[in-house]
Amino acid sequence: MAWGLPMSVIVTIPVAKTFDWLGRWVEGRPLLLLSAFAWGASVAAFCSIWSQEGLQALLDVHTSREFANWFRPLVVTPVTEELFKGLFLLWMLRRRRSQIRGPLDGIVYGGLIGAGFAFSEQTMYFGQMVIGYLASNSSDAAGLKLALSLVLRGLMVPFMHSFFVAFIGLGIAVAAASRNRTRQTAAILLGLTVPTVLHGVWDWAGLAGGDPFMIFKIYAAFMFPLFIAMAVTAVILRNRQAKAVLAGTITPLLERHIAKHDIA
Repeated sequence: MAWGLPMSVIVTIPVAKTFDWLGRWVEGRPLLLLSAFAWGASVAAFCSIWSQEGLQALLDVHTSREFANWFRPLVVTPVTEELFKGLFLLWMLRRRRSQIRGPLDGIVYGGLIGAGFAFSEQTMYFGQMVIGYLASNSSDAAGLKLALSLVLRGLMVPFMHSFFVAFIGLGIAVAAASRNRTRQTAAILLGLTVPTVLHGVWDWAGLAGGDPFMIFKIYAAFMFPLFIAMAVTAVILRNRQAKAVLAGTITPLLERHIAKHDIA
């Protein structure tokens, strides 16, 4: 914990700052944005851990250990984590629907939830990695493993959680813009299904023991292109919203100036 907390803070700051920048023109309440981060860091993270441990215990009793060890990271972990992260957005759809005015809002709120979740998760993992390295013989192999883990956890995973929850946010934004119950349900389910499947693929890549670099290959082949597409979409939406907000601000000022000039 002592090692993991400062390392996690360093990694999380750029992620949170990125979504703060994306949300510059989102007309949301600062407290609600902070609540999204706090939800991911607390309720979503800890409920995911507790539910996974409980489900793992059931699997250990009713299935073989080999099946349980395979089923948890591929199914249990992605389903529980994305569901608990998405609950905040579902609550917003129910209670704060007016705060979801478009796709960018969904991306920003979802991204902050993912950043909070990654913060808590990274605190634990960074601490475990450093303690494990210090307890080992500090060989070259152990150093290489630590370096790869730090790259994975420090550069790839923090944005990955935000990337997953951004899909949920997009689904919630589509549902918020529709009055059709069928369309709302389909958008929510699709928004939850896509990141859950991607999360499962990501965990499967990490379990591919035959190739220790499989997770990096999956990242390069699938995750990174989708991540870039999401990032480009978010920037385009931000620019459009900025123009809309500025136009809505400047036009009344011009009208008042012209009216004052005409009177004079």
